[in-house]
Amino acid sequence: MENELTFEDILNIFKKRFWWFFLTVVVTVTITLLYLLNATPIYEATSTLKIDPVQQSSVADIFGVQMGGSSSKISTEIELIKSRRNLEQVIENLNLMEYFKAKSENPEEVTKNSVIRTLSEMITVSPVSDTNVVKISVQSEDQQLASEIANNLALVYNDLLKSLSQNEYTARRRFIEEQIPIAEKDLNVAQDNLRKFKEENSIFLLDEEAKAILQFLVSYDQQINTYQVQLQEANVRIQTLNSMLENMDQEIISSETISINPVVSNLRNQMVNIQVQLAGLEGTRSSNDPDVLRLKEELNQAQEMLRNEITTIVTSQVKTSNPQYTSLYSQLIQEEAKRQVLQGTIQSITTIRNNYQNQLNQLPALEQRLMDFEREVKVKENLYVLLLEKLEEAKIAEAGVIGTANIIDSAFVSPNPVKPNKTLTAAIGGVLGIFLGILVIFLVEYMDKKIKDEKELKSVVKDKPILGRIPHFRIEKGLMNELIVLRDPVSPISEAYKMLATNINFSDTKEPNVISFSSSGPAEGKTITATNVAISYAQSGKKTLLMDADMRRPRVEKILGIKTKDGLVNHLLRHMPIEQVIQKPIEELENFSVLPVGVLPPNPTTILTSNEFKDLLDRLKEYYEKIVIDLPPIMVAPDAVIASRYTDGLVLVTRYGQTMRPTLKSAYENILTSGTNIIGTVINDVDEKSSNYYYYYYYYYYSENSDESKKKEKKSKNP
Repeated sequence: MENELTFEDILNIFKKRFWWFFLTVVVTVTITLLYLLNATPIYEATSTLKIDPVQQSSVADIFGVQMGGSSSKISTEIELIKSRRNLEQVIENLNLMEYFKAKSENPEEVTKNSVIRTLSEMITVSPVSDTNVVKISVQSEDQQLASEIANNLALVYNDLLKSLSQNEYTARRRFIEEQIPIAEKDLNVAQDNLRKFKEENSIFLLDEEAKAILQFLVSYDQQINTYQVQLQEANVRIQTLNSMLENMDQEIISSETISINPVVSNLRNQMVNIQVQLAGLEGTRSSNDPDVLRLKEELNQAQEMLRNEITTIVTSQVKTSNPQYTSLYSQLIQEEAKRQVLQGTIQSITTIRNNYQNQLNQLPALEQRLMDFEREVKVKENLYVLLLEKLEEAKIAEAGVIGTANIIDSAFVSPNPVKPNKTLTAAIGGVLGIFLGILVIFLVEYMDKKIKDEKELKSVVKDKPILGRIPHFRIEKGLMNELIVLRDPVSPISEAYKMLATNINFSDTKEPNVISFSSSGPAEGKTITATNVAISYAQSGKKTLLMDADMRRPRVEKILGIKTKDGLVNHLLRHMPIEQVIQKPIEELENFSVLPVGVLPPNPTTILTSNEFKDLLDRLKEYYEKIVIDLPPIMVAPDAVIASRYTDGLVLVTRYGQTMRPTLKSAYENILTSGTNIIGTVINDVDEKSSNYYYYYYYYYYSENSDESKKKEKKSKNP
């Protein structure tokens, strides 16, 4: 591609913009070092915990029924450690509100929320891969504070787990304590009723059939009472979980919503029928009987389907990603499943018990009533004893509750700051400086709209040759010092002008005789180029006229030291004879004549577009072999484009580091639009950065000449 950057182009860009790159790297590294010198050192305290994730089936374990479940992932515990509740407790324990207010310049702006945000940013909790071990890391400029926060957060988290577990046991203990007085009172009433009945009716013993029926009824009543206690405990636990969720502003799923679900009701009835059939078979067949095993398998499947359905009901109504809420909802699902199973079990046992109750109703009235009293006493007594046992179990369990996290290592504070990492930061600063330097180089290169090399010139002035490359040279003070072709005719610069003159002659099929010189903007060297080219023609033996047609800022007179005020304008406007206005400023060049501009006119464009100017050129062409015209810049006035139409072609002069690409592009478009023949371009101020080939040729020439000429050239170089 024509505009594609090559590796050589990139190297040239770096060579030209090296100091931008160097300064950017130095500034970046300096800023990095200043940051390292002034940055507040940050220390890190790390404590280590071993966590046994909370079991979601723990409630069922407390009440003696295993309902199944899975362990929470370790990530849940990590989120619990950093929960707002724990952070608030740490702030209260360590009085961090006062600490941060004392450090703040505006204590009134320090709020609990701002302290919690700051604390959360200081704390990092990370798991050790493939273990139940987590590390609590706290970063702070205060080593002691970091250590205290790490240790206190571990303790607060342990207390949170203990509190959550104690809530379960406490609810059970309180429920049992409420039920014991009621059961004791019911037992006393039943015993009094039995005693009074025996005394009033003088009947004290039952026959064998009645005793057998009584034993079955007592056994089933005892089972029903046991399951009812568990059902009530499950209801209490569900209420406790709902209360905790309500305090956290979470949605509550009522038990009624689950119970009235048709799928749940159908599964519960199915369980009742299976349990009734199973009870009938277990009395007459062994536990390995195929029918017994089949019914047990069907019962297990029904219970699993029931749990899945309850899970679906709860999860469809609850949308939360908080691990603490998720844990509570998981326990709620387990308790609801347990509740439905207990209800079905009680219903099936009640069905079987009613069969024996029907047999009891067929006994004599007195014997039947005695059996009722004795059965009631045994049931109440068994219930009372069961509650006393459960109470002691609950007390022991509540007292023995501990957190599920063990502190393995107390907080250890690193002796050296973890931030800033001086070695790493310095390395990053160096690398960043290099990348920023590269970015600055290309950014400066992109923002620099000046022509800097031949490739840029060719990209604007397409399909036109570069006729000459004029090396940079210093112009000494003095008359005619700009006329390097005259002053030093064998120098490389003079040779460059002579090559330019030759290239112009051979640029077209027909050698141009009337040649105009212009540029896109001012200070690009068009006048000095036109003058030296004209002298080159004269030195080669051609009769040459240099015409100054820049009627806005003429310089030909100044370069050649012409003092007269008569010239082109005087001839065209005042009809002064042309012979009187043409000058010969250089005696040794008889073939070289100059037509100065003369008096500056008020409207140069009118003069250059006049027929008189065209006729003058036609007359001069008959007398001179070469006519070189110095015109004003194209973008300054339309004079250059208008006058160039009367010539054989226009040479567009540019200068490295001076000519702007947008200006040159506009000038070139104006030339093409006007239909003017553009012969080619000239580049002034060529140096080693813009044209390596020409630069080395320039110095090679002097290396082949005398030491004197080399010293002379060095003096003429731009420092």
